[in-house]
Amino acid sequence: MPLRRPSFLPSLDELEDQALKNSTRRTRPGSQFDHPVAKNLLIVGLVLTVVAHIVGGILFAIIGF
Repeated sequence: MPLRRPSFLPSLDELEDQALKNSTRRTRPGSQFDHPVAKNLLIVGLVLTVVAHIVGGILFAIIGF
């Protein structure tokens, strides 16, 4: 008895159509990000890194290392 695909999963044709739509969608010229969440995560990571370095520099200046 072959296994059936669950009804909540998209068919291969639907997946192919989605991939085709995504490939034709253009991003802004010069943009390095296709996904806005990736861009936001990068910005948050950069901000946290800069803040951690500033706080660490102030603490080391106070302690005297």
